[in-house]
Amino acid sequence: MVKFIIMNLFLFCALVFLPLFGQSYDPETGIKTYLPKKYISFLIGGGFGNFDLTAESAFSNPQNPKERLWVAEVSDVSTSLHMPQLSLKFGGWKGWQGLEMELSYVGQKIPSQIVYYDSHGQIYIPPTGEYPDGYYYPVEPQDSVDLTDEFLNFNLFSISGTGYANIHLSEKIKPYFGFGLSFGLNNIQSKYPGPGSFAAKNVMAAFGYNIKDAEKLNTTDFGAGLHIPFGIRFLFSEDLFFNPEFRFSQSFLSFGSSDAYLKERDKGTIQSFHANIGLGIILK
Repeated sequence: MVKFIIMNLFLFCALVFLPLFGQSYDPETGIKTYLPKKYISFLIGGGFGNFDLTAESAFSNPQNPKERLWVAEVSDVSTSLHMPQLSLKFGGWKGWQGLEMELSYVGQKIPSQIVYYDSHGQIYIPPTGEYPDGYYYPVEPQDSVDLTDEFLNFNLFSISGTGYANIHLSEKIKPYFGFGLSFGLNNIQSKYPGPGSFAAKNVMAAFGYNIKDAEKLNTTDFGAGLHIPFGIRFLFSEDLFFNPEFRFSQSFLSFGSSDAYLKERDKGTIQSFHANIGLGIILK
């Protein structure tokens, strides 16, 4: 999935940015001309969203090697910002067509809330005096799990390409909407070793294991995403514009967490809605 999005992102940029920022010809005179509307802009904003997670053990079920030892899912976990979204854009437009490349950062977190894990399988309890060979303890769906504030922190860095359509209401007001693909680095941190093992903390505590004693999660992995922006450019002058923008986005995350017999593989999707404001300069 990630490789497919990366390939399409580079193909998208090659096909649309080279014609937009390169030379063109007047068909009547044959004289080389350059497209007049190129810009650089900076935006900042905030928003909210939700997170869907699938976590599974890195190990197979000894009774059925085709299955994971345990699997847990949780949906619609609320997210909020712990750092504003920052975006630097390089783009341009001609007529109703527009294209841009964007560098962005956004910091999100999972705040304190109650969620419900759908889990099944079994947890391996390491050898103890009572169970010298270890012990497999069955897990069931969790009625409720209390997540603490900043249960997970997401620091998302990305580069993206976006194509959009302009609506020319007037010479000074130009609404637009578009679609973009992104690729980036996702840093994920937690006070706990992993989201799956956190759901089983009470079971582990009953066997004398405290997950707070394990190494805290701090991992950085590649990811991909998509976004759909809606905005308006208000041109103050020939070389300056104000730019409010609303954006729906999805970021696809994949990372490993916990360690030893609790090692897990996690996949998730952050869906966000952001409202940004920005200032742009039209380049001569």
